[in-house]
This record gives sequence, structure tokens and C-alpha cells, in this order.
Amino acid sequence: MTEERPFRRLSPLTPLVRSFIVVVAAVWASWDDLLRGDPGPLAWMLLALLVGGAVYGAASWLRTKYWIEAEELRVDTGVISRQSRRIRIDRLQGIDIVQPLVARLFGLAELRMDVAGGGRGEGSLAFLRLDDARALKDLLLARRDALRAKGRPSADGEAAAAPTVPVPTPARVLARVRPTTLLLSLLLSADTLVLVLVALGLVVSSLLADSWLGLSATLPVLLGLGLVQVRRFVAGYNFTVSQTDAGLEIHRGLLEVSSQTITLSRVMGVVLSEPVLWRRLGWARLDVSLAGYSSSSGGQEGPAASTVLPVGDRVLALWLARYVLSSLDPEAPALTGPGPGARWAAPVVHKYLAAGAGEQLAVSRHGVLTRRLHAVPHARVQSVRVRQGPWQRRLGLADVHLDSPPGPVDVRARLREAGEARRILEAEVAVTRRARRAQGEPA
Repeated sequence: MTEERPFRRLSPLTPLVRSFIVVVAAVWASWDDLLRGDPGPLAWMLLALLVGGAVYGAASWLRTKYWIEAEELRVDTGVISRQSRRIRIDRLQGIDIVQPLVARLFGLAELRMDVAGGGRGEGSLAFLRLDDARALKDLLLARRDALRAKGRPSADGEAAAAPTVPVPTPARVLARVRPTTLLLSLLLSADTLVLVLVALGLVVSSLLADSWLGLSATLPVLLGLGLVQVRRFVAGYNFTVSQTDAGLEIHRGLLEVSSQTITLSRVMGVVLSEPVLWRRLGWARLDVSLAGYSSSSGGQEGPAASTVLPVGDRVLALWLARYVLSSLDPEAPALTGPGPGARWAAPVVHKYLAAGAGEQLAVSRHGVLTRRLHAVPHARVQSVRVRQGPWQRRLGLADVHLDSPPGPVDVRARLREAGEARRILEAEVAVTRRARRAQGEPA
């Protein structure tokens, strides 16, 4: 007989948390019959479903085991069909702790692991006690760093010895978004402005036409847009950015609380956004592109995983941008505008286009209503290309694109003269090659 490996199980309350809504709905639907002592066919059917679900949930809980074996995290699941997942610890990009509302009531949390080359849901443990989830997260991140250091060659060409697992230092809060600031930023957003203008237009047209049919027909759409803003507020509530040993820790949420860790080595670039209604208040938003994650900067359910600061003082947002870029300043490179023929290609937008490059960063700025400053280190640029549309060819203009990992960052030198675009491309290719060699990466 093979020796049973030491393993751990999820919280025994996991089946209840997973089916909490179903249990409440079933009890609510049959409550009157149960009080009368005369359960009808519906009550017996719901009771049978609950008993069957409880048996299956208990069996699933018993079958779910996890343990750390050598350089892997093993997770065995399944009742009818058995599954065994092996997650390489050294390929862990980040680990998030998420607490849905029902899980918070029972003091539980879900551990979501972002694995390089895998999907977002490839590594997940739901649900653990909150303290156990935090301890397992710290253990996996420390084991990951130790494994990576063990396989990294030292200066003399020998493999470096695995370091001792350090005692985690307390998190230091770098920024916190007050609920009033978040609410005001949503009220001053372009979505809210469009919502108000549409609502006013419908009211005025209904008064002039003495008919409210148009307003009643579009009311569900307006309510949907308003609900999107409410979800953004709930998801971004108590947004806190802290400095930890593993990187930046993002804590947010009112109903569902999540704790996400952004490893600084995964940051491929930043984008600083300034909507027109925020500028008088000196506010800005900071998003980053992360290696292995392709979410855009926006989200209907709240801040995306790439959001470092949903709203805050511009000075603070710029300081955080320098922090995640290892002290590189996105505003340091001098920016220049497009060629003189750009006014014919973009009569209004061309005034707000600029781009430039410094020793370590490539930067571009664009946007009329929302001004965005994109910055990417030269060492993170994956390719450089020149693009010309039919109208641009006629005007002798071209766009230079600096391709980096998918995300909100998009550095482009737009509407440049064709010869200048070619010179920008050649210069960027050369400086990118030097930057990669300086960091020991293949050119």
C-alpha cells in the first residue's frame, strides 16, 4: 500500500456557502407550508433537492484535498469524475484573496491563483478560513521566490542557494480612496454626464410632445446605466493600496471584498488618465499593463485588476507611477507633436497628440475629453511597427506603434511624417535592443 500523503481540506462550511442562496430560496418558498405543518408537493420536492444537494456537497468536500509537494501545489477534486491539478509554484504570477458576501458572513475566503500560461480560473481554492487563506498565500509566494532564486545563476555562474523564507513585514498603506471621493468621481465621469444629458433630453421631449411613452421605453436603459455606476462604487469601495514584501496589495470592495497583489516585475507600462471634469480638482487615474493579464483599464463591474488607483490626486497618481516603474518618471521624456499635415488627417485631435522617448522610457499623450499619458520602458517593448492608412499615405503621414503585452497601455507616435516615422522606428529598435541587453535579456 502506498503511504497516504499529508493533505488539507477546505472549510467544512464550503457546501453551505456555495448553496446558500438556494437554501434560502427553498426555505422561503416552503415556509408557510412548514409553519402549518402541512408540507405540500413543492415543499417535499424542495426538501429532496436540499438533501440531495447536501449529500453531493459533503461528498465533494470530502473528495477535495490540497497539499504542497516538492515544487507543485496539488489539488484533487471531483465526485463522479476525478480531477487532479498540478500547479507549478514557480509559475505563480499572483495570488488574490476574494471574499464574496456570503463567505464574509462565515469568515471564509477564496484563494485565486494567477498562473503563467494558464487561465484566470486554473488555480482556485474555495473556501478557506480567512486566516488559513492568508497563511497559504504567504507560504506559496515565499516558496515561489525561493524556487526562482534557487534556479537563478549567481555572479560566479553557480546556482544561487535558496534563501530562507523571510518573516513578512507589515503592509504600509500608500494610498486610500475615500468613499466620498470615489462617489464624486463617478458622478463627474463621462458615463454619468451622458446619462444625465439623455435623461434631460427625454424629459424635455416628453414635455413638448405631451407624451411619456418615449421616457417609459428608455427608462430600463437609464436604470441599467445607473446600475453600472452603482456597481462600480460598490466594487471600488474602500480602495486601498499598500506596500508589501510581494509587491503592491490592492484591497477593495463593499459587498465582495478582494485583496490582489501586483508583482512589480510584472508591470509592463502605465497609463495616467485625466477626464476633463477631474482636471479642475487635480484628479487622475492610474492603470498598468501586467504580464500574463489582458484586461483593459475599464470595467463595468468596477476597477479592473490592472487598476492601481481609480481616482486620486494627480501628484499621488504620478508618484505611484514612478513607484511601479522603479523610479522612472513618465513625465521626464520631452514630447513633440505630429507633422504639419496632421491637421488634415485629424483637424481637432492633432492638437492633443504628442510622443517622445527618453533613455529608459517611451511616452505618448493623446485624448481630448480624457487626456491619457502612456509610458512603457524600452526593455518591455516587444515590437515596433509603422502603420499607414490610405488617407495617411496620401498625406505622407504614418503612425508608429510600440507593442507591449496586452493591456490599457498603448504607446503610439501618431500622424508623423513618413520619414520621421521611419527614423523613430529605427531609433526605438536600437534603444530597445540595448535596454534588453542591459537587463540580461535576449535582444
